[in-house]
Amino acid sequence: LGLPSMNGGLLDAAGSRVGRGTGGSGTISEVSPLVSLQDSLNVDEDRQVMSVRTELTDVTDLYLRIVSLDEFDGTTWKPSKRSHTAVPQGPFPTPPGLGPGVGRTEVGTTISTADWYGQDWLPMPYPPSRVGVSGNWRYEPVGMTVAGAGGQDTRGLTYEVRSLLVQPTPEQLAGAPRPAPALEREYTELPDSLPAVVSRTAREVTEGAGNAYERAVRLQEYFTLTGGFEYDTEVAVGSGAQGIARFLRDKQGFCMHFSFAMASMARSLGIPARVAVGFAPGTPQADGSVAVGLRDAHAWPELYFEGVGWTRFEPTPSRGSAPAYTVPDAADSSLPDPARPSRAAPDQPSAEPSRSESCTAEERKLEACGGESPQAAPPTDDDDRTWYVVPAWVLAGLALLVLPLAPMLWRMRIRAVRLGAHGRSEADAAPYVLSLWDELSDTAWDHGVPPDESLSPRGAAARIVRLGRLDPDAAASVHRVADAVEQVLYAPRPRPVAGLADEVRRAVAGLRAPVGRRTRLRAVLVPRSAVRVVWAVSAWWSGVRERVAGMRLAGRRPFRQRG
Repeated sequence: LGLPSMNGGLLDAAGSRVGRGTGGSGTISEVSPLVSLQDSLNVDEDRQVMSVRTELTDVTDLYLRIVSLDEFDGTTWKPSKRSHTAVPQGPFPTPPGLGPGVGRTEVGTTISTADWYGQDWLPMPYPPSRVGVSGNWRYEPVGMTVAGAGGQDTRGLTYEVRSLLVQPTPEQLAGAPRPAPALEREYTELPDSLPAVVSRTAREVTEGAGNAYERAVRLQEYFTLTGGFEYDTEVAVGSGAQGIARFLRDKQGFCMHFSFAMASMARSLGIPARVAVGFAPGTPQADGSVAVGLRDAHAWPELYFEGVGWTRFEPTPSRGSAPAYTVPDAADSSLPDPARPSRAAPDQPSAEPSRSESCTAEERKLEACGGESPQAAPPTDDDDRTWYVVPAWVLAGLALLVLPLAPMLWRMRIRAVRLGAHGRSEADAAPYVLSLWDELSDTAWDHGVPPDESLSPRGAAARIVRLGRLDPDAAASVHRVADAVEQVLYAPRPRPVAGLADEVRRAVAGLRAPVGRRTRLRAVLVPRSAVRVVWAVSAWWSGVRERVAGMRLAGRRPFRQRG
C-alpha cells in the first residue's frame, strides 16, 4: 500500500502530482498510492519520519492520515478524482456525517517532518478542524486531505493541526440510520470481478449480527481474533480482487490486505467503506514527543455511520490499536476465557453431600461409611520401623531424575502460561504484553543474548536483533512486540493488541534458526533464564529472614520494658 517514499513523495512513482500549476483548483489524477508501504515496513533501519507533539492524553489514538482510497476498480483501491480548493484560513467544515450528539474533543498537534521525507500529502489526524502550514497547499473537502501544489512537499516542514477526537458510543453506532442513497451507492460499489467468496465470507462471519455496527465489529474480530490470520509483510498476494480472495484463503498478509479485505467485505454487506493510508501511532519519547518511523507506515479501513461520519476500524493483528468503541467488554465477550473455571470445575460444591460427609459419628466409629477403605490389621512394631523405607527410596530416585530436568520443566511451564494468556481487555492488556516481552527476552537469553535492563524496549529489541542475527521477518516481529511494550508502558490507557503471541513465536523461531544444535539443546534442557528461579527463591528467603528477625525484635521489646 502506498506510503511515504523516501524521495518524490507518495504519488511520484505513479507519475503524477496534484495541482502542478501555481493556482486554480487541481484534481487528483487516477493514480494508485500503492507505491512503497511494503518497502517501508521491511526496511532494515526504522528511520524517523516525523516528530509529533500532541495534546492527546492517549497517543494510541494518534493515527496520522495521508489520503483515503475510496474507489475500487477490481485492480486496486485508489483515490477518486476530486477538486481541490484553497486551504481554509479558519475552521474547517464539519466532517461529513458527524452529528451534534456525538462526543468530541478538539486537540492540537504539532508535526515536524525529517529533511529527507518528501511527501506530497500532509500527514494529519482525522478529522482535521484547522491547519496552519506554510507553502503551496490545496484542500480536498470530501476526504478532508491537504496536498502539495507546484512542487510543494513535506521536507523539513513544521505545521500545526487542530483535529477532533470523535468518541461515539457503541449505542450511537448501533442505532445509526441508513445513509443518504447517493453516499451509500458510491461507497458500497464493488467490481464485478470480485470473487463470490468475499461476500460469502462476509455473510458467514456476520451471521446473526443485528445492525451494521455489529457486522463491522464482527469483521474486525474475524481478522484480529477468530479467523486465524497472520501478519506478514513479505507476502505477495496482490491488491486486486483476486488478491483479496487469495488473502482470505491463505490468511497471511499485512495492513494493505487486511484493510482492502475488510473494506470490500463491508461494502458487500451494504456498509459504506474506504481505506485510509498513513501512519499508525508512533513511539512516545522521554521528552514528551512521539517518534513516527518508516515501520509505522499503515493502512486501515474507515466505515461510514450516519450521525457519526467516517469511523476508523483496525483489522490488522499486532498493528495499531483497536478503537475503544469496537472492543466489547470482557464480560460480554463470546470468546472463551481460560482463566474462568468451567461449570464442571472440580472445586464447585456438589449438590449432594458425599457419603463420608453424611456419616454420623456413630457410623464413623463402626467404619460403616461408604468410600472409606476398611481399616487394615494393626501394624506391628516392625511395620512402624520400616514402612517409610520404600517411599523414601522412591522419592530419592524421583529427585535424582527430576532435579536435573527442573530448569527445563520450569521454562516449559512459564512459556505455556505466557503464550497461552489473553489480553483482550484494557485491564489485562499491560500484564499480557509485558509477560510476552519477558518470554521473548528469556528466550533470547536462553539462546545466548543476555538481557540488558538498562535499555529501553526499543533498544533491547535492536540488541536482540543484532546479537541474535535475526532474519528480517523475525526482526520485524521483535520490533512489533517492543512497540506494544512501549505502548502499554507509556499510554494512559493500554489497549489490547491482537496477534502478539504469534509475533513472539516468529521471533523465537528466528532466534533458533542461526544457532547450532548444541545451543538449541542447551536452550531447552538447561535454559540460562532458569536462573530467575534461583533469584526468586533467594529473594523470598531473604524476605522470610527479615520478617522473622523483625518478629523476634518485636517480641523482645515488651520484656525489656518490663525490666
